[in-house]
Amino acid sequence: MIPWLRVFLVAIWVASIAGAALIFGLAMGFYSSTTFFWSGVAGLVIGLPAALANWVWLRPRRAGQAGWNGGLFRWLRDHSYWRRA
Repeated sequence: MIPWLRVFLVAIWVASIAGAALIFGLAMGFYSSTTFFWSGVAGLVIGLPAALANWVWLRPRRAGQAGWNGGLFRWLRDHSYWRRA
């Protein structure tokens, strides 16, 4: 079964980060193919962990069943500003 929430979160985060990096690069005057390459790399490197952390925050029980509640993700879940209520 395809985990649709994770797929959509990864796509949204990666595209958002890559788009922001691309806009920044183009605004700085870098008009080459390397700008597109490095914005894609930045989207993957920053967007993928951010999407998975977002998924852990949204579905903590499911993340625990999948084994994602360890280390950094557990710390993010426990120290989130919105979860302190």
